[in-house]
Amino acid sequence: MKLKAEGHKIVATMDTFGYDVDAKGWGHVASLITATPDMAHWYTLKGDQPLGTKSARMCVADGGKTLEISDYRRDGPATVTRYRFDRDKALASCEKVRQNYIAGARCNEHYAVVEGLQREFGERIALQGEAGGVLMTIVANPNSNKNKLLSDRNYRMLVTTSDGGAGIALRGERFEFSDWILSVLDAQ
Repeated sequence: MKLKAEGHKIVATMDTFGYDVDAKGWGHVASLITATPDMAHWYTLKGDQPLGTKSARMCVADGGKTLEISDYRRDGPATVTRYRFDRDKALASCEKVRQNYIAGARCNEHYAVVEGLQREFGERIALQGEAGGVLMTIVANPNSNKNKLLSDRNYRMLVTTSDGGAGIALRGERFEFSDWILSVLDAQ
């Protein structure tokens, strides 16, 4: 397997909410994010069952380069690269987000989306990486399992164009860093 040959390790696990073609209905399926030890290459793998249930299949759903980790459990600014986006260009690129990535999505400038999700839901940047010319960002709420209005460890994945237009591509629950990543973060 290519992932094993490249030395990939699990970075995070989560359940992604989406349409299950086999079951012909909406539900959660397990997703894993893996990366090489230097974080230069990463993949998202999706199963056909939720976390805790053995999947019959796993497939590569996405992949990219330059994965960055931010300890979303800690207060303060994210420790990932902060890109500069012109708000007008970002909003103009929202149509590209809707046409190429997320049909009918609400869209805004990347940091306006990130700040809105943090303010409204307590979600902070956990992971960020490049994939096929867009920036993929996962924001998660470390305390959502303590709030009865929210599910267990909610997260959202944002897709951001090179001009900074961003929309929510996926959402789910049970986001968790692997023991490998937690040991690195806890040692900092």
